[in-house]
Amino acid sequence: MATKYSTSWILQGVCATNGNIMTFWRTNFNMPVPCLFNGSSDCTSGFMAARYGDMGSTSQSLAGHYAGYETALSDALFVWCVANPETLNGTSCLTQKWYRNGTLIGNYYTLASISLNPPADSWQWQWYEMMANIGIAGWEISCTTCYCTVVQAATYSGGDTSIGANTVPIDFGNVPDVTQCSSSLRGSIWVDGANLHYINANCWEHVMCGVCEGSLGTPGAIYIETNAFACPNYLKWVGSDGSIYHAPWAICQFCSSFSNGAPANPAPGASYAGNIWVDGQFGDTHLAYIANDGNKYLAGAGHYPYQSPY
Repeated sequence: MATKYSTSWILQGVCATNGNIMTFWRTNFNMPVPCLFNGSSDCTSGFMAARYGDMGSTSQSLAGHYAGYETALSDALFVWCVANPETLNGTSCLTQKWYRNGTLIGNYYTLASISLNPPADSWQWQWYEMMANIGIAGWEISCTTCYCTVVQAATYSGGDTSIGANTVPIDFGNVPDVTQCSSSLRGSIWVDGANLHYINANCWEHVMCGVCEGSLGTPGAIYIETNAFACPNYLKWVGSDGSIYHAPWAICQFCSSFSNGAPANPAPGASYAGNIWVDGQFGDTHLAYIANDGNKYLAGAGHYPYQSPY
């Protein structure tokens, strides 16, 4: 009799065995995700060396979060095992779903080919890992209630590769307002006090708190730094008191390994340097700009996604 099971987590972030980190707790929607599935793996941990902030079967306050922020990652590991003389060969349809109080809000699936033919007097294992993120928006986390993930495998063809439903609940409280403002305000950007405000492509106001450099500038100025010794390629602005601030992070856009993320960097060239806009691609909650090196960069109000959430 084949052994078949799934393990499911609701996480703040992960660190893959290849060293890549991706955080989904308080980061901007759909930031580019580095490859998380090309290191070593096993049937116990999948491809992950560490899983940060396991929130499954808990209650979590979202105070301090804003609409347009990622919040959680569903991580599912499917395992099949057989012992000789048994074999298991077939195609399985793996599904991973998010629900809000019984309403389906995220549905992801993939086909996995299972081929297990262990040699004499031995066992053979096979595993598959998949992920799906969720954030604060009217169509995802929109109110204080119970959410859950459901993962399962269904036989698509061949032998019985099915694995029953595995449900993991989570309660989100203090969910922020997800009301969107008028589309006529989309793209607005301004300095208020020490902070940079903008209306993103999803029509939510985001506030970027910068890192003060202490120098004096022209209040209200917004620009891309070109000085190689002063945070080059970073978005900067000047507060009302003349202090210069730079964005807490800058991401040179790369092709995301997640299907809902960024395409490859368009790299339009240095002749476009200085252009800045509210980007309507992938996450729709970030600012985009062309830096002096000719590449497209991203900046946002959320946390930097490529480090531990702690």
